[in-house]
Amino acid sequence: MKSLARLAAADAEVVEVHEWITPHGGSRLVSNFARAHILISLFDGDPDKWLEFIQRDGTDEERANDIPFVMELRRRAANDPAFIERLRDAVHAVSSLLD
Repeated sequence: MKSLARLAAADAEVVEVHEWITPHGGSRLVSNFARAHILISLFDGDPDKWLEFIQRDGTDEERANDIPFVMELRRRAANDPAFIERLRDAVHAVSSLLD
């Protein structure tokens, strides 16, 4: 998550970063939701941007844990062009329940 905080600090837009959860531990459900939220919130739903970021600035832990997840997202999006938009809708729906 430290490298994601660097991305948020370097980005022209203001991004709120919470260190309370890591996508690399705990339950698979929590980890995958955290990753989906990262994809939508920080990378605007673009798996290629996230992959480029991990390869350039990611930690060893992010490379080991997040790259397989991102590759699966890319595969699913290639097979189903509406997949990312459905994921975006789901992330926003769950997040709005917690506001």
